[in-house]
Amino acid sequence: MELLAPSAAKPPPLARRQSALDAERAAVEQQVERDHQRAGSARKRGDYLPLAPPSANNDDLRLRDAKRAIQARGTSGGDDGVIFPLRLPLTPVLTPRLQTICAIHQRYERRRAVENAAFALAIVGIGMVFVDNEYTANELSKRCLRAANGVVTLALLGLVGWRFVLERAILIQRNVLPPHVALWRMPKQVCKLLGELLICAIFVPPGVSGSFQVWEWKFYVDAENACPRSFTEDDGSCYTVYSYPYEVLGLLSLLRLYMLPRVIRNLSDFTNYRTSYLGVVYHVDTLSSLFAVKCFLRSHPFKFLFVAFASTLVLTAYALAIVESPVNPNLAPLWNSVWLVALTMGTIGYGDLAAVSIAGQLLLVFGGMLAGILLVGVLSAAIFGFLHLDERDLRFVSLLRRQEYNRRLKRALTDKLFKRASEQRAIRKQEVGDYSSASTELRHFQDHLLFSLRNDHSAAMERLAGVEKRLDALLSSASAALSVVAASSG
Repeated sequence: MELLAPSAAKPPPLARRQSALDAERAAVEQQVERDHQRAGSARKRGDYLPLAPPSANNDDLRLRDAKRAIQARGTSGGDDGVIFPLRLPLTPVLTPRLQTICAIHQRYERRRAVENAAFALAIVGIGMVFVDNEYTANELSKRCLRAANGVVTLALLGLVGWRFVLERAILIQRNVLPPHVALWRMPKQVCKLLGELLICAIFVPPGVSGSFQVWEWKFYVDAENACPRSFTEDDGSCYTVYSYPYEVLGLLSLLRLYMLPRVIRNLSDFTNYRTSYLGVVYHVDTLSSLFAVKCFLRSHPFKFLFVAFASTLVLTAYALAIVESPVNPNLAPLWNSVWLVALTMGTIGYGDLAAVSIAGQLLLVFGGMLAGILLVGVLSAAIFGFLHLDERDLRFVSLLRRQEYNRRLKRALTDKLFKRASEQRAIRKQEVGDYSSASTELRHFQDHLLFSLRNDHSAAMERLAGVEKRLDALLSSASAALSVVAASSG
């Protein structure tokens, strides 16, 4: 088989970047189908690849076993993790490629598990931060909680590093990166790893206690002692001075929520190697979190929006209550913070509550305003999409409209026919003399026309006779005058 033969020439760079999975799979399937058609042997329904007799060709067995292994891994997505055992050793050309396929699949599954576990640990760490700020007052309980948070943070850092190793191995086996690539040759991935490690390493260690002051500038003043009592004057400016405990810095762990799109991608089942290769064929980045979010939002719009609204509302309200409690007691109760965040997400402002500190205002801008605008816009699009008529609904509405049109047309024709029938019935009830048909009317018109022509002819003849009489009288008068003139001259 030519497609499976090893090539002695060095492949071009473009060929090295292309995955050999689909070509290998297609070649195996074509060869197996040709061998089965040539053999013509009947197969049982429950055993698609029957055991061949000892005299069968070993190459056919190897190809059948290869197809069986690929189908077990490719079609099911690898969720069951079952590999059919190969009855005979494969050829040296086919074995490394099958091993590469299985290795890529295993690494995809491991990366999925690592990402889900990392997100779970990130959520646990964020929950510990909220508990440390809101519900823990005893020093011993704070130490224990922060020690547990430190263990969770270390485990999270280990999972982030493990994910980087798996991602690097996947990119190498997909021919995106060269084998044995050095870290300094992949700066984008390394910078991304360092950023993730920096974000995930944020936590308040045990034994840290006390508070720090925050000087928040408000406005300038021209005269001394011109600041109100609630402000502190310094160097011609008024400041709001308040203090935060050090555990408030743990709120920076909210940045760990950057892992959420990865979990959505894992839930949407776009992380297996087969989907990734099909995405490369169709020029779609299926490994992108944005693609997974779009697909998940299209398939489950209201579930996604409900979870997004609820999580954004609760997390932002908790953080807002913590950062506003030293300077704004009105937002210290959680319900007031929830109310303010909900109003901000809905772009509604009553003016009864407002954030005073810069940290609270930033939380409202990012957690309430931007996220709220995005989610409200997506919710509006989802509602309009839900109310939009699909092709089946449009066909049904068109059918109803055609039926209504036919009903109106039949009613109009019925009214016309009934009207004409009533007129004919009224005509039939009339007397024979009163009834005038078209031929009778034509005859009457012809007689009237002939009578008019006769009258006109008679009047014209009478006028001609009168003219003739006057001419005769004039001639006789002229003759008499001539005779008198002749007599007088003679």
